[in-house]
Amino acid sequence: MSASQRRGRRGDVAYPLAADVATPAGRGAMPRLPRLHAPGGTVHVVGRCNNREFCFTTPVDFHMLIADLAEMARTYKVTLYASTLMANPIHLLLRARRRDPLARPLRWFCRETTRAWQRTHGHQRHFWERRDWACLVDDDRYALAALRYLDRNPVRAGLGDDPTACPWSSCAAYALGAATPLVSLHPSYLALSPYSKVRQRHYRTLLAPADDPHADARDPRWTTERAVGTAAFLARYGLPGPPHGETGGPTAQNR
Repeated sequence: MSASQRRGRRGDVAYPLAADVATPAGRGAMPRLPRLHAPGGTVHVVGRCNNREFCFTTPVDFHMLIADLAEMARTYKVTLYASTLMANPIHLLLRARRRDPLARPLRWFCRETTRAWQRTHGHQRHFWERRDWACLVDDDRYALAALRYLDRNPVRAGLGDDPTACPWSSCAAYALGAATPLVSLHPSYLALSPYSKVRQRHYRTLLAPADDPHADARDPRWTTERAVGTAAFLARYGLPGPPHGETGGPTAQNR
C-alpha cells in the first residue's frame, strides 16, 4: 500500500487519536500523572507523531526506528518484547532493568528518532506529540491480550487482514517463529507450551478474529489507563480495580 493510500485511510483508523481523549471545552486539562515505576514490569508504550501526522511512510523511516530501538535496548538494557510500527503511532511492549525506570531510555529514543527523522526529511520542527503514553501490564492473560492488541493494530487500521504480514511488526516472531533478533519472547507467551510450534499455534488461535466484531475494536484501556490487570495487581499501585464482574483480560475473546 502506498503512502498516499495510507493517508487516505486515516479516517478508518480505530485506535484513539488526540481528539478522542481531548478535554471538553471549558475545562482545564489536568497535568499528566507520573509514570508508574514497577521494577521489572511489562509496560505498553505508545508514541504518536505531532498533529496526528503520518510521518513514517518509507522503509528508510522504519529502519531508522528499528535502529534506534536496538540502540536503546543495548545501551539501557531494555528488553523489547514486541513492537508494532505504523505511520502513526508506534506501539512497544518492553521492560526496563529492575533498578531503572523507563523514563530515561524513552527520552533518549524520542530525542534520537526526532533528530534522525529531521535529518532524513529536512524538517526542523517538533516531532512527537507530548510525552509517550506508558501503561503497566499485568502478566499472563493480560500480557497476552496486550500482545494481541499490538499485533492486530495494522488490521484495525485497514492495512490488511493478516497481522503476521505486517513487515514492521514483531507478530511473525510469535505466530510463525520468524527470527527477530531485537525481540525477546514474553514469559507469558513462553508459558503457553515448552514447544515452539505449539506456542505458535496457540498464539495464532489467540490472534484470530473474534466472533464478536466489537471485541476486535480498539480497547481504550491500553492507551488511557496507567495500568491494566487484576484487582490485586492494580491495588498494589494504589489504583481502583477493574469494573465489577471483570475477572479476565480486557475481553474474553482476547484471552
